[in-house]
Amino acid sequence: VVQLATASVLAFLMIVPTQERIPDFSWLLLVSAIGLGAMSAVIQVAMNWAQKSVSPTRATLIYAGEPVWAGIVGRIAGERLPGVALLGGLLIVIAVVVSELKVRRRSECATGDGEQVPGERQAG
Repeated sequence: VVQLATASVLAFLMIVPTQERIPDFSWLLLVSAIGLGAMSAVIQVAMNWAQKSVSPTRATLIYAGEPVWAGIVGRIAGERLPGVALLGGLLIVIAVVVSELKVRRRSECATGDGEQVPGERQAG
C-alpha cells in the first residue's frame, strides 16, 4: 500500500515538469481510478500472502513470467509490439533468471559443502 501510495503521489507530481493539466471531473474517471487502485492493493496483499509459502527463488522466477504473460495478453487484445520491444522483454526475463542462479565459489567446490578450506582466510 505504501508503494502504491508513493507511486501515485510521484506520478501526480509529474504534472509539473510535463506541463500536463488535471483532467476535468468525470464520474467514470473517478470510479475507474478507485477501482484500479483498490484492485492493485488487493493484488499486492494477495501476492505478499502467497509469497509466505514460496521460496524467494521461486517467487522471483514467477515474477519473471509477468512480462511474458503481459505480452501474451496484449497480443490477444490486439497490441503489436516491435521486435526491439520483444527483445528488451526477453533480456529482462533472462536478467531476472540469471540473477537467481547460484554460482558456487571455488572454496565451495573444493569442499562440496561450503565449509572453509584449510589455509583459506575467512572474509570480513
